[in-house]
Amino acid sequence: MGDLTVLYNSVCPVCREGICAFERRTKTGPEGVVYFDLSTSPQAFNEKGVSLNDVRRKLHAITADGAVLRGWPAIAALWKHTPGFGWLAALGSMPGLNWGARALYHVTAQILWWWNRASGRW
Repeated sequence: MGDLTVLYNSVCPVCREGICAFERRTKTGPEGVVYFDLSTSPQAFNEKGVSLNDVRRKLHAITADGAVLRGWPAIAALWKHTPGFGWLAALGSMPGLNWGARALYHVTAQILWWWNRASGRW
């Protein structure tokens, strides 16, 4: 694994495009970010307590020390590893703004989940 392993679901077209954009910007591999499409191997991270359905609902990431990040904290960690996005991670982690970022991410993720479900993707 890299400094950060990002778990995503490529069945969601919005999620897939977002991850592709970050893959182009970040350093990948053992010294950077590893991207793992959980839809290709749904049980790969069961030992970490992360299922495909979890990743369908929110982005997940695993840090180098094994901590599992869900939702907004996973996005902030990915931004920290993305050139030009570190300031957004810092801004979104500030008290008050952090709460708003978490709420906005949660609502957006729920809308995406329902949209994908209504579209027959899962």
